[in-house]
Amino acid sequence: MGQRHQVFLVARVVPSAGGEARYRCVAAYHHQWCYGRLPLVAARRFLTLLKQKDNAKLVSEEVRALQGKYGPGTSKPRLPDVPCPYTTFLMASSWCVDLGKPIYGSGVSFKNSVMEAHMGSTEGDNNDGITVFDITDPANPSYCFVSTFGLEAGDEVEARVPLSAEEYCRAYYPVPTDNELKKEGAKEMEQDVQAKIDALRDERLMTLNVLAEAWPKEYEYSAPTNPAEDTESSNLASNPIPSLVELSLKPAVEQAVQTGETEGLEDLVWHPGKADLIKPILRDQKPFPDSGLPLLTKVIQQQSDKSPLDLSGFSLTDSQLISLFSFPGVEKVEVLDLSHNPNITTDVLRQLLPVTSKLRHLILLNTSITDEKLYELLIQEPKLFLSVEQLTHPAFLSWQDPARYPNGFAYVGFHGGQSACSASLPVFTPATVVQSLTDFLGPIADLDDYESYGFFGTSLVPQAAFASAVRSADQPWSARHVHCFPALTDTPFDGRGWLFAATWASMYEHSASHYGFVSLEPQTVPPKVRKICDLGAFLEEMAAEGRPPAAEAAVKNLEKIFADLGSKKGATLFTEADFPPFMEKFVAYSRRRY
Repeated sequence: MGQRHQVFLVARVVPSAGGEARYRCVAAYHHQWCYGRLPLVAARRFLTLLKQKDNAKLVSEEVRALQGKYGPGTSKPRLPDVPCPYTTFLMASSWCVDLGKPIYGSGVSFKNSVMEAHMGSTEGDNNDGITVFDITDPANPSYCFVSTFGLEAGDEVEARVPLSAEEYCRAYYPVPTDNELKKEGAKEMEQDVQAKIDALRDERLMTLNVLAEAWPKEYEYSAPTNPAEDTESSNLASNPIPSLVELSLKPAVEQAVQTGETEGLEDLVWHPGKADLIKPILRDQKPFPDSGLPLLTKVIQQQSDKSPLDLSGFSLTDSQLISLFSFPGVEKVEVLDLSHNPNITTDVLRQLLPVTSKLRHLILLNTSITDEKLYELLIQEPKLFLSVEQLTHPAFLSWQDPARYPNGFAYVGFHGGQSACSASLPVFTPATVVQSLTDFLGPIADLDDYESYGFFGTSLVPQAAFASAVRSADQPWSARHVHCFPALTDTPFDGRGWLFAATWASMYEHSASHYGFVSLEPQTVPPKVRKICDLGAFLEEMAAEGRPPAAEAAVKNLEKIFADLGSKKGATLFTEADFPPFMEKFVAYSRRRY
């Protein structure tokens, strides 16, 4: 039963044996009810998220990490079943969740819908076609729809060739005749169909040869009429020709660093544009010499008011980083990128975080800091991260079920008779929590029973809400930065971090709805409640812990949402008597990843 549809992501990947990069599938996902206009809307959501610059950076990191590591097909070394977990989550949440307007929630859990990237494009349980995206260059992707075995309830279209948004959608909604447009609602329907098609009008359509390269047994290669136009076979970036200034600056910087005589260049840093030219030259010094620290210090001091402060690619040691971060104004740094550094340890975080009190986003991609070492630091010294709302590290971008990292803040919800969800964040600030709960709880008060069923039926809705970085007032949900993949935890009651616990009545179970911000005593069996707070008391607790406050307007908006939940849904604050039965019931259901 259903309108079954699969989504695939492909990218050009160099095999482990070397040679040219070739297209292969890097993600596959199943949706049980997606046809007609729905794939178009979902594709638009995904492409918008894919092109968002911070998301694109993480997608590119995942694709880059595959290069030269795996054999073709299923040969060894074998590509993981889910080789790009962050990008797959980005796609899955796009396909199943929209917390903008109108709101949308469908599907089940990530675990029960994700498929192996090794599968063929026609091997899924399918009756409404597939969608394929080329994510090799997230800033310039392509897409297509494909009819694999025909489209249920749709007109016949050619099988196993790329279909545009219009070709796919018109199979379900042919252009109406003048007489048909006279029927009630027909004109409005046609306008909506056209709007969905137009939303993808400017996106690149994938060529058949991409499909043939990714799945050679399922699609036939078609020789291009003009080989020069077959641009998708190559994604080589052109290297700009360096200017005379850059050519002369490089040997001067290298000589100054080698001799330690950098004073003249230190004055040059403050000239417009010169710091940006000197920085990549210093980045190429591997290992980085101590003699270059005075010059690099001037460069980052000149750039410290920029966001982010980018030190990615520098081979700096812990002691060198500590030396760098002694300049006046270091406390104003809000975003710090230390990625692609093979020399740092968690010891540097112990010393840097206390002096960067305004740091909100710390980026640690492809460093020598392992998942286990970062988990250990979060457990032993959680107060180091009180101001950090985004901690970008592979440990929090991978698919974990259940979570292996310690909980900082988790949404723990029991959704009527349908499902239990426990989306966990390793770090958070009050702004994180206020926005995530606003996004998730905002629509609930006005949902009817039917809408609630779809909204509460998937754990991807709270996961998507808590994965969003804090947005500016003019940044819509659709253009959000997805900064992590919030794992579902099976141990939310171990006393680590805070919980927002909620139980919501459903169309099948009209029990009471309760909620509350909950802190539990650590390592108590059975779990013992320390505090149950409403929003105001929770924010007071956060201030007492030393966390930065959320914006007043955002807090007032969430206060109104809680008031609406009370008046429209009868939701009340948990009591200490209510909570133990909730925990017991949650534990019984939590492993059901429907």
